[in-house]
This record gives sequence, C-alpha cells and structure tokens, in this order.
Amino acid sequence: MTSRKTAITAVLLLGALPLTALAATVPAQSKPAAAASGPTDPATKKQAEPPMFKQLDTNKDGYISKAEAARSANLSARFDQLDTNHDDRISVQEYVNGGMS
Repeated sequence: MTSRKTAITAVLLLGALPLTALAATVPAQSKPAAAASGPTDPATKKQAEPPMFKQLDTNKDGYISKAEAARSANLSARFDQLDTNHDDRISVQEYVNGGMS
C-alpha cells in the first residue's frame, strides 16, 4: 500500500513540473496606466522619464515647473506651448508629446 501511495505521489509531482516551468516563463500581466492619474500614482511612473526631464525635475515630483524649466532656454521658451493642460507645470507625457524626448 505504501509503494502505491509513493507511486501516485510521484506521478502527481511529475505531472505538476511542466506547469511550474510554464509559470516561470510567462511574464506577469501589468495593469494599464490610467489616463488621468496623477504623478504619485505608480501607474504614471510606467512611462520612462527622458534623461533631460529627470535632470530638470530637480524636486523629483514628476513635473517640471516654470522655475525648473528656466535651466533650459529651449524648454523655457516652449513652456506655455508644452503645458497643454495649463496647470503651470509640464508632465512627462506633455514633455514627450511636445517632442522634447
């Protein structure tokens, strides 16, 4: 009886091995980013910040303010054009959409 239980257990374990191998190779599904979420929402951070955006965002709040933009003549000159929602700051999305990547 014991060898029968051992054989059944072995068959069950061997049958489960392909499933564990499959699970290890399938990437986890990511949640879609919400379109209107704020910068503190982790979903917004999914978009990679261009290196210059990171450099200009000195307080690391996810936005470039007018004061931060003053460090770049090009960005400062285009600030109002890039700030499409007119909240006096440029988000990563506005920055990228404005061709500033």
